[in-house]
Amino acid sequence: MSTTQNVSLQFYAQDGTPIPPSVSRERLLDLVRAAYARGGNHLNRDDVDIELAEVADKAACSLLRDRWNDDFPIAAYLELLSAVAALRAVLGFDPTPTAPEVLQWSENLGEQLASEVDGPTAPFYVRFVNGPYSGAILSTPGAPDMGPAATLTLPIAWGDTADPGRGEARYWRDPAADEGLWLYRLDGDVREDSRPHITLPATSDQVGA
Repeated sequence: MSTTQNVSLQFYAQDGTPIPPSVSRERLLDLVRAAYARGGNHLNRDDVDIELAEVADKAACSLLRDRWNDDFPIAAYLELLSAVAALRAVLGFDPTPTAPEVLQWSENLGEQLASEVDGPTAPFYVRFVNGPYSGAILSTPGAPDMGPAATLTLPIAWGDTADPGRGEARYWRDPAADEGLWLYRLDGDVREDSRPHITLPATSDQVGA
C-alpha cells in the first residue's frame, strides 16, 4: 500500500472560500486543438473561432433541413448546437445559436415575410439550393395564388470575433415548385467564406436569469 499522501491543490481565500483554479485561455484553446487533431483536423489557435462558428452554421442549416422529416433523428443537432454555444462562451467567442434559437429565428422570419404580403397568406416550403443557406428548408408565407416571394434576402456573416463581417445574400425563386418545394438560388456573388447569420435574442448569459 502506498504511503504517499495526497497533496491538495485547492487554495482558499482568507474567509475560507475555495478559489477556483485558473486556466489560461491559451491552454483551453490548445485542448480544443488537441481534440480536433485526434479527428485529423489540425488547427492553429486563430482557426478555432471560425471552425466552431462553421460547425454551428452547418448544424443549424441541417436542423432546418431535416426537422421536416419525421424519420430523421435531429437530437444530435440540438445537442451539437448547445455544446458549440457552451464551448464558445467558455472561450470568450461571440455566441452562436442553440436549436430553439434557430427555430425561433425561422418563425420570426416567417412572421416578417407574412407582414409584407397584402391580403391572406398560405404557407409554402422553400429550399435554398446554394450559397450560405444551402440545404436549409423553411416554411414561408405567400399569397395563395402566387406562391412565396420572388426574392428573399437573408443575413450573412463572415470573419471571427475579432474581425466580424455582416451582409446580406439575395436569393431568386425558380418559376415553379419542384415536388412541393420552391427552390431558391443565389442571385449574384457573396464572399466565399460567408455563412448564415442567425441572429440571437438579447438574453442574459447568467444561468436562471
